[in-house]
Formats: sequence, structure tokens, C-alpha cells
Amino acid sequence: MTSTTIAAAVRQAPRTTEPAPRRPACRPVALSAPLWLVAACGEERMKRLLEWVSEPDGLLLLPCGVTWDVVRMPEDLGLAALDRLTDDPTQETGPMLHDRTAELVYMFIDLDGGIDWAARYADVRLLSAGAHLATPSPDLPWLNTRITWAFLPPTPQPTGPARLAAALDALAGGRTTA
Repeated sequence: MTSTTIAAAVRQAPRTTEPAPRRPACRPVALSAPLWLVAACGEERMKRLLEWVSEPDGLLLLPCGVTWDVVRMPEDLGLAALDRLTDDPTQETGPMLHDRTAELVYMFIDLDGGIDWAARYADVRLLSAGAHLATPSPDLPWLNTRITWAFLPPTPQPTGPARLAAALDALAGGRTTA
């Protein structure tokens, strides 16, 4: 077939009046824990992901306030809140880091929850834009025994701030400042 014949065949192709098939609505793709964490690094995410392997202590500084915020709290309060949060398997519970040396935990939450954590609870602080969190590789947890994952779902999502606040309200027992 010559190019002229192909062009004529294309021009003469009958048009269909059937509507195009509908595509299903796009759902967000669930990311693995390492990819979800480094998504906060934007364009540098793949470079940062590779850096985790070369860090001698297995920790990578990740920026808060980009794709998630972090609530820092004393380990006893935070681990008790984690127990309450994970009691309901129908609700998404985000990752939690445990700094054994500092006796602190860090809960990953949705951005801008509108809660003044420091005013509401003693010793609870929000880490957001401008803050960085030393984070161990989910794939190489044995590289650091000081900072470990207290909870890390395979495809993490942040905890809802109101949900975390409700768990803390139930546990605070005199720690609240409000």
C-alpha cells in the first residue's frame, strides 16, 4: 500500500456515533512507605531515597509541612495514643517514630489540622514547614536502633489531626493545658 492509498483509507474510514468508553475515576495510588516518606522531598525524592542506603546511621532528614506534618509528644502519651488509634482497623493510622534516647514519639498527621497542639497539651508540639525530621529507612530498620518505627503501615497515610486529638484527650489525664 502506498502512502497515498493509506491516507485515502484513513480519510474514508466511517465515523462512529458511539460514545467513547468511560474511564473509571482515578484513585490515588497507594505508595510504599519509603516512597510516601520521600514524597516530601519533591523533585529530589529519588535522589533522597538512594541517600538512605549510604547514610551510616540510616537516618535521613525529611522536611515536615510539605506532604505531612508531625506531632511530637512524650513516649508514654504517644504510645498509649497509638494503641487507641490502632484499636479501630476501619480508620487510617499514620506512621509513628519512636526516639528511644529522647523518650519521644512522632506521629505523622495531615497538613494544617487547625489544632494548636502546644496550647492544648503540655509537652506536645507540631513540626511543620521549616522543620525536619530524622527518619530511619523503612527498608533498613536495623541500621538505627535509637530511632525506630513504633508503627509503619505498608502503604501509609497520615493520621487525621482531629482523630489524634481525640485519642490524646482521652489519655491526657491532667496533661492538657487548655
